[in-house]
Amino acid sequence: ETDVAINVPKPALPSPADDMAKWNEQRSWVRDFSGGSCFYANVTSGPGASPAIEGYGTAVQPFVQLLTSFQTRFDVAPDISVRLIEPSQCEITAFLRAMSVSTVEKPQLLLDRTKVPDGAPISGTLETAGGLISNVLLIDHKGMAFNLDDRITVQDGRGSFSIPIGLGASDKAAGKPVPLVMIVITGPEAIHAADFSTPKPVATALADILAEIKGKERRFSTTAKYFSLGG
Repeated sequence: ETDVAINVPKPALPSPADDMAKWNEQRSWVRDFSGGSCFYANVTSGPGASPAIEGYGTAVQPFVQLLTSFQTRFDVAPDISVRLIEPSQCEITAFLRAMSVSTVEKPQLLLDRTKVPDGAPISGTLETAGGLISNVLLIDHKGMAFNLDDRITVQDGRGSFSIPIGLGASDKAAGKPVPLVMIVITGPEAIHAADFSTPKPVATALADILAEIKGKERRFSTTAKYFSLGG
């Protein structure tokens, strides 16, 4: 038998412009997805990559619906990472949604680990574009916000931190890990509303920060990192 070569046209590969357009469409679709009052989801993958989504909420079910709807809309199943938080932390989702429209480059916050033993430090690094200023907050599982600015050590334009953190007696007795979230707000100047020395309810702290940012024409960006403590 003789092999016959047939000139079959190769399928056209997506162009960078096509990848960018699809990525922007997916980001917009996810941002507009309605998952309830305590829900936030964001595309974390880049253009041309397999879609990945990070979400915050009090239940998994809305993210199951998100996965199904996304697959129906875009004919691909995204990889979704769900960060379960307490109802007292739900103001975080509203804040992240409000800040998601910003086109300013986000600060890069990296945690050394996302499961922290009781009494051990939460540690990591923070990097931003040159000339920008960051405010760093910790939101605990009881819905209180703590300013961590004075716990960040800056050297050669890079911030690092190692902050011992522990549970109260009742949480220790419960024996379950509790969710905590670090939030970084970055822009050309410090946010006065984020500069508080004593803990504040998260609803008050984040509402005040948003109000100040809106008065500055949204030249700010934010990122959040989730970790669990104890358990």
